Amino acid sequence: MEFFTALLSFIVTIGVLVTVHEFGHFWVAKKLGVKVLRFSIGFGKVLKSWQRGETQYTLCALPFGGYVKMLDENESEVKPSEKHRAFNTQNVYKRIAIVIAGPAANFIFAIFVYTFIFYTGTTGIKPIIGSVENHSIAESSGLKTGDRLLSINGQKISTLQEFSIHFIQALEEKPLLLEVVSKTSNLKTLELSLTGDFLSNPEQGLEKYLGFKFSLPKIKPIIDQVINDSPAQIAGIQSNDEILQMNGNNINTWLEFVKIVKNNPNQEILLTIKRNSSKIELPLTPKIKDGVAKVGVSVFVPKNYLEKWQVTVKKNLVDSFTSANIKVYQLTKLNLLMIKKMLLGEVSLKQISGPVSIADYAGKTAQIGLVSFLSFLALISIGLGLLNLLPIPLLDGGHLLFYLIEILKGSPISQMFQQILLKFGLFVVLSLTTVALYNDLSRLL
Repeated sequence: MEFFTALLSFIVTIGVLVTVHEFGHFWVAKKLGVKVLRFSIGFGKVLKSWQRGETQYTLCALPFGGYVKMLDENESEVKPSEKHRAFNTQNVYKRIAIVIAGPAANFIFAIFVYTFIFYTGTTGIKPIIGSVENHSIAESSGLKTGDRLLSINGQKISTLQEFSIHFIQALEEKPLLLEVVSKTSNLKTLELSLTGDFLSNPEQGLEKYLGFKFSLPKIKPIIDQVINDSPAQIAGIQSNDEILQMNGNNINTWLEFVKIVKNNPNQEILLTIKRNSSKIELPLTPKIKDGVAKVGVSVFVPKNYLEKWQVTVKKNLVDSFTSANIKVYQLTKLNLLMIKKMLLGEVSLKQISGPVSIADYAGKTAQIGLVSFLSFLALISIGLGLLNLLPIPLLDGGHLLFYLIEILKGSPISQMFQQILLKFGLFVVLSLTTVALYNDLSRLL
């Protein structure tokens, strides 16, 4: 079931974002008087096609992209009466506008999505320090247990997610100032004394890097639902069972249970379970699914239990739109920072994700809820916009590079030289795709 959810979510994600991107090209081209012959979503076999005006609209079998085909003398013969409507006959600034409209549409889409999210309200966990490790960055900076994070370099922090985004964005700034309020309500400003480069190894997580743990709800390991034909059902686990021990070690929280399951794929774990008033022992063997060890159960959470840890952020329409623009700017800046560090060799190419990872995250966010999935769509849309703006021949950014050279030299680049550069661009794109697929498969194995 999770596989089909991930697949469907991936198709929806790619379909929506490609449609948005290509519509940007399409709309500006039409507004500038260029004849659009075809608007296609997907590649390969045509599943559905219809004609509206002078444009043919097609939906194809392979949902991995799309294209807008415009009248162009470089691709086919053009009637003399329609030459003024061909893409190649437009002045360079019109061509730039048409090309840049695709990535711009992705950024605009992200802004509107985040506006909707902020307006309807988002719920997250309050950023409260639960514990501080000895000899850590957090300890040397003066963070204490019970401190609630308020802002970092002036950027307001309301949730754990906001802290992660603002922290990474602020890494290039010196000094890095953290405003907190203690559990005794004292306001203080701390300077984080950072050591090492977090972005060189982001997999470690911010908590491990900084040396603290956030205060999180301590949910008891009580089973809520058991999935049919799952390892848990095969083992005999039932709803309302409470996990007391795993391999003889006491278990107090659900997170402890999850951690042990993930660390023991295909390994039998002896559970001590409280069922009603009795204690029983059951052997449980986690199985790998979607690259992670799972057993097929959900946790029971008492009603209103999470309220004291949660905070809901809701804004009016104007503030939502403003915050959305700021968020898109922040995420764009963060993506550019990561690209810069990759080019300089400061960040591993392992950070590049491909279609498998996108499908996995799409499925997981879709299962969480609409807001989570929309946030994922907006994030990928920003990434797609930036990717297409890279000055690589074959991408939109490559064409923009051609037009910039044309402006500087006063004439277009020769078709022969363009073809050479496009072949080079194809090589680069295929190489990046190969790296992304390799990373995806490595995460699964």
